[in-house]
Order: sequence, then C-alpha cells, then structure tokens
Amino acid sequence: MDRTPQFEPAAKYSLHWLGTRCLFLLGIAFVLSMIACGIDSFASSRVDAGLISGPRYTLVANSIVYCFGVLAITSVSLLLVEIAFRKDINYLQYALIAMALTLFYLLLLAMSEKMPFPIAYATVSVMTIALIAAFIKGITQDPKAVRLTVGILFLEYGMIYVLVNIGAMALLIGSITLFLLIAVAMYFTLKLKIENDELVIK
Repeated sequence: MDRTPQFEPAAKYSLHWLGTRCLFLLGIAFVLSMIACGIDSFASSRVDAGLISGPRYTLVANSIVYCFGVLAITSVSLLLVEIAFRKDINYLQYALIAMALTLFYLLLLAMSEKMPFPIAYATVSVMTIALIAAFIKGITQDPKAVRLTVGILFLEYGMIYVLVNIGAMALLIGSITLFLLIAVAMYFTLKLKIENDELVIK
C-alpha cells in the first residue's frame, strides 16, 4: 500500500498573490507616469522649436495628466481578468502592456505634430488598443477576455478625449468618473470570494 504523503498544490490566486501583484502594478504605474511627465517636458520643448502649436500641445499635455489613472485602471482590470478567466499574465507581460500604454503619449505627441489632434488621438488609440488586444489574445486565447480588455480601453481613451476637450468642466466630470470607478471596484470586490484558499469571482 502506497503511504507516500499526498501534498495539496499551493493556492495560486491567493490573497498574498493579489497583494503582491497590486504592489507591483501600482509601482510600475508610478514609475511610468514619471516617464510620461518627461514626455510632457519634451513636448514643451517641441512647442519652443515651433514643431507643434500651443493648442495641440495643451491637448497632449492634458491627456498625459491621466497617465497614472489609465495604467492603474487597465492593470487592475487585467488582474481581474486573470482571476476570472484563470489565465496567467506574468510580470514581464504586465510591464510590456504598461509600456505600450505609456508609449501612447509619445506617439500622440509625434502624430499631433503632423495632423489634427482628433485624428492623431483616434489613430494612436486604435493602434494601442489593437496591440494590447492582440497580446491579450496571445496570452489567454480567450475571446471574452479580449473583448473585455478592448471595451475597458475604449472607455478609458474615450473618456480622456472628452476630458481634455471640455476645459473647465474637466475637474467635475473627472471627479464624478473617479467616484463611479471606485463604486465599480467596490462592486467587484464584493464578488471576490475565497474557495480553498483561491480567489474566485462569483
């Protein structure tokens, strides 16, 4: 009779895993937001050189303000995708997605020098969303995960476009949007359950 002790596999999606991932993702978002501030300074120098007009620079600079929010919201959304669909996204892949989201602003600056801001914004948004969608498809092989990610990114970039164009109302609309996002986050944390030391969304 086999008396070899049977060990239960360690829970992967545990609270410790969630805490570690959140710290990593927020750290990456903070560092890349600082890099985005460098893009803002670079954009200012392009105005001085006459390569981009003042109004277009203002729109680009206003969009960079939301960099940390885009990085944090997208990363946390992917974290929930990982838990819900049980598809592993490793640290390097999270970092690459965050870099693609930050590169958005450099591409936006470059294209805004050559074309009207709305066209540049739409072009770079589609490029970024398509790249991340293809990457998520390669990672998860799950159409639902891809659709969810694309939907979140479209909402984010759509909201930012509205905010950078409404001037004085941006603070009010932005504050209400953040309030709603926190409400949604609270709702999803209520759906997070622990079963056999594993996080699940129910």
